Amino acid sequence: MKKITLTLAAFALAFTAFAQNVVIERIADNTTALITTNGADDAGVFCSDFFTLEEDAILGSFEFPGFYSSAVEIGDLLTGGDFFIYNDGGGFPDADPTTTDALVNLTSVQLGAGLELRLVDDVESGFIVNVTAANGGAQITLPAGDYWVAFAPAVTGGSAAEGRWNWTGSFTTETGVAPENESLLIDSDDLFGAGATDWTSISGLIGADFPSFAWTLTDEEEDLGFGDNDLVGASIYPNPATNVINVDFSSNVELKSAVLFDVLGKNTGAALVNGSMNIADLAAGVYILNIETNNGSLSQKVIKQ
Repeated sequence: MKKITLTLAAFALAFTAFAQNVVIERIADNTTALITTNGADDAGVFCSDFFTLEEDAILGSFEFPGFYSSAVEIGDLLTGGDFFIYNDGGGFPDADPTTTDALVNLTSVQLGAGLELRLVDDVESGFIVNVTAANGGAQITLPAGDYWVAFAPAVTGGSAAEGRWNWTGSFTTETGVAPENESLLIDSDDLFGAGATDWTSISGLIGADFPSFAWTLTDEEEDLGFGDNDLVGASIYPNPATNVINVDFSSNVELKSAVLFDVLGKNTGAALVNGSMNIADLAAGVYILNIETNNGSLSQKVIKQ
């Protein structure tokens, strides 16, 4: 890998069961990679990449190619992965990892629970985030629009220390057209002394063209519900619904929990009381009702009219 000499560029160094389709693919054809690592001893250094969805997409997996600075395998240094999607705020993400204001905020994602090591010829060469698994099994649908994606492995020690990981750059997209906005970096603690304590253009930091990072997004087929209503002993009606969802249980069924999620996987806070859930104040759209009983689990798509 190409190593960029120190100016402002000390930052730089030269799983799912659902069917998936490639939505966005940015080729790893840039010899430059940038640090994006969340070290336990500081606020982390994060990079973000702009993308546009032309139509709604159920997020499947994000694959991020890259390499470690001082290790072949991350081993015990890895404590998880932090994954964010932000709305576009006019050429910049509308928030940053120092807050919890991301549109999709999945932090401390663990290996085997939404985070995988990307292996190329048995060599650790990046990370894969399965969004549904990382979100506790709830799918996330992203409406058509402009967004930013950010990812960093969480490691022990400092972000620029032994656990440092670098995200590979890209000059080529699947469409052959460069993203509308160039990649950005934020170093909230100013570890590298470049003053990039807010989202900052990477091209400006390194003095070279850096239009994008390499990554791939695949989508997922819609999960219309899993679990068997009869076996679980639950009946959900009406569906579609306007004001109230009713849930009836067989006499031998004990309810453990009932949670209604929106398409971004966020708990709506609607409560099931005496077999009814008031959804009158929720926006029209698609929701997922997750029910846990002593007979098993059920996830059901519910449409609010």
